[in-house]
Amino acid sequence: MGRIVVGVDGSKESHEALRWALDEATLRGAELHVVHVYGPVGEESPYAASYAYAPDRGTAGRLTEDEARWREERQRTVHERAQRIVNDVVKAVGADHADLAVHQEVIAGARSAQALIDRARHADLLVVGSRGRGGFKGLLLGSVSQQVVQHAPCPVVVIRPGTTAD
Repeated sequence: MGRIVVGVDGSKESHEALRWALDEATLRGAELHVVHVYGPVGEESPYAASYAYAPDRGTAGRLTEDEARWREERQRTVHERAQRIVNDVVKAVGADHADLAVHQEVIAGARSAQALIDRARHADLLVVGSRGRGGFKGLLLGSVSQQVVQHAPCPVVVIRPGTTAD
């Protein structure tokens, strides 16, 4: 086996999924690709209401520039937090000291299931955790694990809560 992709989101279940994937990658001598996906950053802005009250083009232009800087900073902050999530999970599980190749990737503005499926196109295995919501909540919220099981181009392992030994 050459490559294992594992999705992480910072939850306890994603820690368990990464721990399982790390053990499997070590056993098989495979590289580990740790992926975190976050959706689009919201469109709200502290400057949006100001456009209606801008007395002239100069003020409106400055507000537009301020908003652009605000959006860039916000995007950068969200991305840094996402990268910290990946770093923290990798460190907590000990994957940062593994004797194998561990690659980290943060993907912005995508749907989690689709991004994981895309990354799994060249993988031998895809591993995800399941929060076990199930039932009606699972139908309302959708389930990344259900979607990847149905559509992934490779075998999928779903780590359910409480199924791994700590």
